[in-house]
Amino acid sequence: MSTKKETAPELETLVTKHGTYRTTLSAKYKNRTPWHAKDPRQIISFIPGTITTVDVKEGDTVKEGDVLLTFKAMKMHNTYRSPIGGRVAKVHVAAGDVVAKGILLVEFE
Repeated sequence: MSTKKETAPELETLVTKHGTYRTTLSAKYKNRTPWHAKDPRQIISFIPGTITTVDVKEGDTVKEGDVLLTFKAMKMHNTYRSPIGGRVAKVHVAAGDVVAKGILLVEFE
């Protein structure tokens, strides 16, 4: 039987686009390389999944934040929103397509 008293981990502030949280952060999280889009005109899959809806077509004009498509991954439905305003040049996927991580989904002019 141990008599050593364990201390609770210190809470840290995590800021996301959905709010600010107080939580414990793992060493893996603290040491990660943050993700940055290479070209905001190219929408690339960040995890594997199945495309459930494609909400734009070639030639459409979208605003920043408009929904481009949704996909199912890890039992969750996820939404890709436009990072920029502009005209859709090419849609590379259709509903029902299964895509791997790193696949080009939508391109802007």
